[in-house]
Amino acid sequence: MVKTGNLSRSAALALLGFLATPVVGQRVQFPTALPTNTAQPASPASGQSFTPNSSVTSQPVSPAWSTSNYGPGGAAPYGSSPAPGGATVQAPSYGGGAPTYGSGAPTGSATQPGYGAPAPPAYAPGTSPSYGAPSSPGPTATFQGTIQPPPTWDPYAAPGTQPATIFPTDPTVPAFPGQGGAGLTTMTRFLQEIRLDYIWMPGGDEAGDFGIDDVNLSATFAIPFLRNPQTPLLITPAFAVHYWDGPVGWVPPIDADNNDVPPRVYDAYLNAAWNPQFSPYVSGELAFRVGVYTDFEKVVSQSIRYQGYGLGVVSFSPSLQLKAGVVYLDRRRIKLLPAGGLVWMPNPDIRFDILFPNPKLAMRLPGYSSCKWWLYLRGEYGGGSWTLREVDPSIVQIDYNDIRFALGLDFESMHGLTGLAEVGIAFERELYINSSDRTNLNTTMFVGGGLAY
Repeated sequence: MVKTGNLSRSAALALLGFLATPVVGQRVQFPTALPTNTAQPASPASGQSFTPNSSVTSQPVSPAWSTSNYGPGGAAPYGSSPAPGGATVQAPSYGGGAPTYGSGAPTGSATQPGYGAPAPPAYAPGTSPSYGAPSSPGPTATFQGTIQPPPTWDPYAAPGTQPATIFPTDPTVPAFPGQGGAGLTTMTRFLQEIRLDYIWMPGGDEAGDFGIDDVNLSATFAIPFLRNPQTPLLITPAFAVHYWDGPVGWVPPIDADNNDVPPRVYDAYLNAAWNPQFSPYVSGELAFRVGVYTDFEKVVSQSIRYQGYGLGVVSFSPSLQLKAGVVYLDRRRIKLLPAGGLVWMPNPDIRFDILFPNPKLAMRLPGYSSCKWWLYLRGEYGGGSWTLREVDPSIVQIDYNDIRFALGLDFESMHGLTGLAEVGIAFERELYINSSDRTNLNTTMFVGGGLAY
């Protein structure tokens, strides 16, 4: 019994000595907190995201980066998104003992135990991730140094698009399709129209019958005047032939062989017209004509005549105008006539020119073709004055005067061809030399027509 007790005490003492020996003792240490990146980024502005620090290669992601936007998916899932600088942090192992973080900068992505496969990246392989809009715009390119393109210039426009004009206010530059007309003016066509008119008044064998055939050819040209292409100067050279038949019973000895007037007289004149626009409400209508009117058997100073008219126009509205002025005829019987009246358009299809001495009422007919047709009724103080070959020196200039009313059709085609056809009556007809040498002529019907392009 004694031996057994001594043996037990010896074993216990030996064990205490072994545990107390420093050589064989073991110290257990617990892991400290992970080192963190002390460089804290500034708070991002609204609508912007952080830019990763490319200098960090092996440090774990700090809490400030956990909400960074790495693409359309929002915050990067833990363990699946790349660390700043392109390095990927391996997820720590939370098993027994000290955690392990791998060695160096891992090249692959690690997953947290128990969370399955990593989420796919928000961008295609081989492309850089999108970190949102930059905080400040980059440098802008210049065009030819200091010259910048216009604000409306589109560098991505389709090739062949017509560029804008260099001088938008140049009246010689037409407006291209699709381009605004602001600042552009429409060019006026130089040749406005070429016109041919004809009137036939039949004669007869009774006393006072007088037949007339009038043929008039003219051309109108537009010339820019006073830097306003909207109101050009209209120049019209013209030539007319008047064929006379009669008159029957003419008394004054005009011709040495018979008592008739010459079979033909002529008009050769140049007319200039201008319609100035002083304001949206006040404008004018002006015209002046100079020409030679004779039978060309003998041209004297009276053969050259001057005619014209001048009217002031006040526009109360787009459909109502007031005109007033004078007409200068330069005839032996009448030199000057007052002129004017009202122009009223109650609608686009009706027009009333209540004017003296040439009134006209017109109504547009329904369109059954590509032409515009107008039915009209007009009045005119017609006639003219010419110098004739003479036997009696006192007989130099003779007037033909009448009053006409006509009913007609006026048309205008889409191709620019216009014309008219009318039938009417002429009365108060006379051949006039002076108050003592005057012959009244019979009333007659007449027909007329004209074409212009």
